Formats: sequence, structure tokens, C-alpha cells
Amino acid sequence: MSTSSHESASARLLSGVRVLDFGRVLAGPYAARHLSDLGAEVIKIERPVYGDDTRMDPYIYDDGLSAGFMQLNWGKKSLSIDLRHADAKEIIRKLVAEADVVIENFRPGVMTKLGFGYDQLVEINPSLIMCSVSAYGQTGPYAQRPGYGPVAEAAAAVPELSGDPDGAPMPTVLPIADNIASARALAAICAALYHRERTGRGEYIDISLLESAFQMHDMAVQQYLATGGEVQMTRRGIRDVTWVPWGFFAVAGEWICIMAGNDSSWRSLATVMGRDDLLADPRYADYEGRTRERNVIYGAVETWCATQPSAEQAVNALVAASVPAERVNSVAQAVAHPQLEARNMLPRYQHPIVGEVRVMNSGITLRNTASDPRGVAPDLGEHNREILRDILGLDDAEVDRLTETGVVFEHPRLARLRDAGS
Repeated sequence: MSTSSHESASARLLSGVRVLDFGRVLAGPYAARHLSDLGAEVIKIERPVYGDDTRMDPYIYDDGLSAGFMQLNWGKKSLSIDLRHADAKEIIRKLVAEADVVIENFRPGVMTKLGFGYDQLVEINPSLIMCSVSAYGQTGPYAQRPGYGPVAEAAAAVPELSGDPDGAPMPTVLPIADNIASARALAAICAALYHRERTGRGEYIDISLLESAFQMHDMAVQQYLATGGEVQMTRRGIRDVTWVPWGFFAVAGEWICIMAGNDSSWRSLATVMGRDDLLADPRYADYEGRTRERNVIYGAVETWCATQPSAEQAVNALVAASVPAERVNSVAQAVAHPQLEARNMLPRYQHPIVGEVRVMNSGITLRNTASDPRGVAPDLGEHNREILRDILGLDDAEVDRLTETGVVFEHPRLARLRDAGS
């Protein structure tokens, strides 16, 4: 791993690892964000003037600062540099020599055209680990197709299984494919770092949004393959048709989720509902019977839910009997969830421009080392001088020249902040 002053930072699992993050928007940047939380020094490489696309929307905070960018890039350093410029290419090559990991999520071939493909970079740093995230992967007939998460999910039959049985397929609102891809990238990078520690060899990692979305299928694909296509899962609306009862149910103007498909949970649910008759009836005693008689089961649950004074009281009664259940929360209710608060999922930080900011934690809780977000999200080009001076040894005059000639870019806001603080 890189040997420099950044190893002296507070020890975390990935302290001493340096990452060059060429990622844009979500999948690549989020993988790099998690590496930062785990202790890596992450240098975000951004285009001049505009930076990452997520800097531009939504402008939740004053002075054109994006809440989305903060979430995806907390704890990183920003180097804003024009990769088309010869001086910029030389700077990147020198940084690669000092790096452990490179992450990018351009369309396949773009990094090679820039001079930064894996085969080109390993000539500079033979033990480099490089991870590419793309819509369809680096090989295959669709490799050059443009795509985003929802497009990959459509190809992987994800929306086809969402929505009402007689309705249209439903898009996923959350960036599921991107998040799964970022998690797979994180796992592969950590495994490659471990492998390199043992063997000294680097690795090239190829992650696609399509495969990440396709792997989310827990049953549909296997059912199709195992039955030669005779069994094909279809859209089910708000309730499952095989794991009964499992679905969403209306309670006093809200919704709750109940998942009581196994025998033990079903018996507990029937007891809570006061339906000893259902418990005594052999037709509902096992999984297969409840699947056949699902209309009766769902009708019984609907009737009980209609008698409950509130979603909270209904959930409390179910949970007290060990029935898995939760209220279907709004975003506001989820933010205030006591378990997320207890687990410090939304810690508070002081941002130098906007003041107090709450940013999502990684969700990785470690006992012996820290994994919470560090620092703040960088302004565009905020760390140009630090990176060029401290890592590459350039003097201030050379950094000034690179800035004046447009090789590197610093947001004008940074100069104003320095002047105000002087």
C-alpha cells in the first residue's frame, strides 16, 4: 500500500490505502465513498467548472451546493483537472504511481482513449487495482450501449415483476442497480487488496449494472430455469401469492407490512387476530395450504387490520407476538426512526459553508475500528494545491501556472472563503 503521510491518520481498516476516484454520478462514487469511510484516502478526479454531474442537482443548500453530491462524496478530496491537457495526463500518471486503487464508471473504452486504461496504468504501477463499473460490462455485444441503473434494471426484468398484475411494469424509485453495483465493487476491491497483500499482484475488476440488477432475483430466474420455463413469476401487486401472508395492509389511513409466511409466524398472527378457527382448520396448517387459500388468509388479515385504531398499535401488537411487521414509513418517519437514531445512521457534521449537515452513515458498524463518515464533502478543486504539492512535490509557482492555464480548476468560492478567513 502507498507509503506516505496519509498512513498516520487515525487507524481504520483501510488506513494507508490511496484511491483515485474517476467515478461520476452514483455507482462509482458511492463505492469510493465507502472506501473513504473505511479509512482510505480518496481523491475525486473531476472536470473543471462543473465537476461531477451530481454537483448540479438538487441545489438544496445555499451557494449552489448539492445535497446529493454530499451524500455520495463525503470525506473525499477533490482534484478538478482537464484530462484532455498534456500536463493533466502527466499529473494523473504520477498520481497513479502513488495510488493503490483506481475507480471509474465511464462507458467502456473512454479511459483507454484518455490514456488511462488498465493496460496503460499497470505499466506505471504493476500492483494497481482498477475497478470499472459500467451499464453492461466491458465485454459482450452490449458493452458500448449507453445506460443507467433503471435501463439495466429493465433489461434484467426487475420492473417486470413490480406493480399490479393487470397493470404496467413499475420502475424502481431507488437506485437499486447502482447501489448493488457499488457494494459489489467495494467487496471486490477489498478482496483484491487482501489478495495483493499476500501475492503482490494487482487486479482488474469489471462490474456491470445489468449483472448487479439480474443478481437481485432470488427466485424468479431459478424457477424459470428449473421448470424449463413452465413457471414464470409475474407481477403480484402489494401482496405475495406464494409466501402467504406477506404484503401491505391498510390500517387507519396508513399502511403496514406483514410477513408471516412460515408456520410459526402464521400461528402467532392468527392468535393475535383471535382466529382460532383458522388455526384449527387443516387447510391453513402449512405453506402449501395457505398459498392455495390465500384469498381467505388475506381477507382475514384485512378484516383484522380494519379494526385497529392505528398503524403503530397494530404493529406493536404483532411484534409483541413475534410477527415480523412494520409501518410503511414516509421519508420523514424513516429519518426519525428510533432504531436508525440509535445506530447513528444520520450523524451531524458542521460544513464550512452551510453549517450543520446530516449525512447518511455507511451502515457498516465495526467494534474495534471506526467506519463513520470523516471530514466533509469537498468543494470543486478544493484540494488541488494539497494534492499537487504534498503528493507530487510541485511548488506553489507550478500550481499557479497549472491553474492559470486551465489545467486545474478551483471553484471561485474557495478564494472568497480564504480571503474571509485571512
